[in-house]
Amino acid sequence: MDAISSFPSFRQVADEAQSALASLPLDALAELGILQPIENYYLIGTYPPLKAMGAVDPMDFLPRATNSCNVYLHIPFCEQRCTFCHFAKEILPEGQRVGRYLRALREDLAVVGNLAGHPSADTVYFGGGTPSYLNAGQIAEVFRSLRSAVGVTATTEMTFELHPSVIDAPDYMDRLDAIAEAGVNRWVFGVQSMEDQILGKLNRGHTAADVYRLLGMLSERDVENLSVDLIFGLPYQNLQNWYTTIRSLVSAGVTKFNIFPLMFKQADPISAHYRKNPEIFPDNRDRLLMHFATEAIMKSIGFRRGPLFYYAQDQHHHSRQQESKFDSIEDTNLLPFGVSGFGYVGHTQYYNECTVGSYMDAVESGRPPVWRGVQLSVEERMRRAVMFALRSSGVNRGEFRERYGVDPVERFGAELRPFIDNELLDVSDTDIWVTDRGAPFADSIAINLASEAVRARIRSTNLSIIDLKHDPLDRYDFSPIERDPVGAGVSPVTRPRPSGAR
Repeated sequence: MDAISSFPSFRQVADEAQSALASLPLDALAELGILQPIENYYLIGTYPPLKAMGAVDPMDFLPRATNSCNVYLHIPFCEQRCTFCHFAKEILPEGQRVGRYLRALREDLAVVGNLAGHPSADTVYFGGGTPSYLNAGQIAEVFRSLRSAVGVTATTEMTFELHPSVIDAPDYMDRLDAIAEAGVNRWVFGVQSMEDQILGKLNRGHTAADVYRLLGMLSERDVENLSVDLIFGLPYQNLQNWYTTIRSLVSAGVTKFNIFPLMFKQADPISAHYRKNPEIFPDNRDRLLMHFATEAIMKSIGFRRGPLFYYAQDQHHHSRQQESKFDSIEDTNLLPFGVSGFGYVGHTQYYNECTVGSYMDAVESGRPPVWRGVQLSVEERMRRAVMFALRSSGVNRGEFRERYGVDPVERFGAELRPFIDNELLDVSDTDIWVTDRGAPFADSIAINLASEAVRARIRSTNLSIIDLKHDPLDRYDFSPIERDPVGAGVSPVTRPRPSGAR
């Protein structure tokens, strides 16, 4: 039976979502502090986060990269500024600037690839920005540079992000050809919604019709490994049009989704939209309903979840890079190239330079473009291992004991016990995992594993930040840990420096 023939009715989905919401112990969750205000919610992408990092010497950790790595490359160029996007980007840059960036990226690949020992690439991910912004010749050039820096084989998972508006480029067929000829075997593109009113508010630069056209073109090219990004919590969104968005894409043959809640940064236009017109945005209750509706739909049509927010039909893995990033990053490090990429190498979490200008200057000066980082102690590595595994396949207690010499339940029982008692986490003799009830709160649960030392460094950094919109330490800190409540949209974007702050 195909997915659409088993697709549940809207009434069935709404009833299941309402029932799941009604079963939540909301008072207990509020007391535990994991019902985050909408503007404070964020996924945990790094640990320790940027605000807990400082100066590091890349020579101390890059040569310690694992023999096989996951590779990320950032292409920071776009044709329009989507209101929700918080990643490093430049809009419609001049051709000379694009050329300079690509030369810097080539040098970055050469220098860092050499320092890391030219590891083999288990996975490669081209993100942005909009990688499909590049023309065919530039795409081919970047892939040549990549293959000179790391080993790429027929088994390497090669992911490339597209924007649906690529079909409006005069040379779009050449671009798609160049991507395919480079060996890309996993295609991803951001849809976010299939409602044109919502897409217009987001300044996405594409319509639902463009999505269908691109899906058709990829189908004609026999592209099978395709994933679509969706966001819930967007302006003008409700349970009905959220259901319709998912149904329309499943009907069009999509078998993989990355579905996540809207997240806010002060630098993003959508934060200003929310402060001005909060009534057009779904509230926390509606966001939870959309999450549970997604779960109901995916289970009905035979899709599995894993890692959190990633869904695929049972016979497919969603993405090796996503699974490895959460479950085995110690054994297969994450190696970034390009502006603002973050990596994990040699037990060190680090960020590259976060602006295009500072990144190019660093590379052109002959040094690796590492901006900030922190080497993790065994204690912090244990905490990180639990935090990230809870967002994916769960914590394997035997593997944890073998690596760290201690049982995770015994070591972190005090932090985990309230969530176990409220049925947000479950524990067996072999594993710890997030329950279906706990899934929408996985990141809020994980916050509780952050050490006091890391929290103290973040609080100290927060005291030094004056301009929440422009300070790079706030703008590029993608973490909910100790998120400054002043940044929750209840006060001006700039604020006086607290007394005693340096």
